[in-house]
Amino acid sequence: MKQGIIGSLLAVLFGFCLLPSVANTWTPQDFVRLVKTVEVKGEVAAPGVYEVAWDADVETILAAAGGAGEEADLSGIRLSQIVANESVIVIPKKSEQPKISINSASLEELDTLDGIGPAIAQRIIDYREEHPFSSLEELKNVKGIGDKLYDKIKDSITL
Repeated sequence: MKQGIIGSLLAVLFGFCLLPSVANTWTPQDFVRLVKTVEVKGEVAAPGVYEVAWDADVETILAAAGGAGEEADLSGIRLSQIVANESVIVIPKKSEQPKISINSASLEELDTLDGIGPAIAQRIIDYREEHPFSSLEELKNVKGIGDKLYDKIKDSITL
C-alpha cells in the first residue's frame, strides 16, 4: 500500500516536471491590448475608422486620418487627449463668421446682429453689467428679446 502511494506521488511529481509551469505560460503582456479602433469624422483629409496604438492621442489619430482639413476648427479640440477604444472624434468646420460674445461685445458689435439695434444692444450691455450671462438663453431676459429674435441670433452668439 505504501509503495502504491509513493508510486502515485512520484508519477504526479514527474508529470509536473514535464509540463511547463503556468507562471511561465502567461505574462501580463498577454492581457494588454496593443491597438484600439477609433472613428474620425468631419473636417479631416480621410474620414473613416482607424486602428491605432492603444496609447494614441487625438493628434496621432488625426495624422492617421491624413490631418485636419483646411476648414477645420481645432480650437476646441484637445490634441493631447488619449481617447478610449471605439471612440468617435468629430473635427468641426470653422464658422463662416466669428461669433459675438454677449458678455464682452461692444455696442457696435452687438448692433451687427440680425434684429438687434442700438437700443437693444444697450439693454444687453446694461443687463450683463448687473448679471453676467451664464447661458445663451438668458439673453431672453433682456427686454425686447423674445423667442423669435433669440432663435434668429442664437447661432451668431457665444458667451
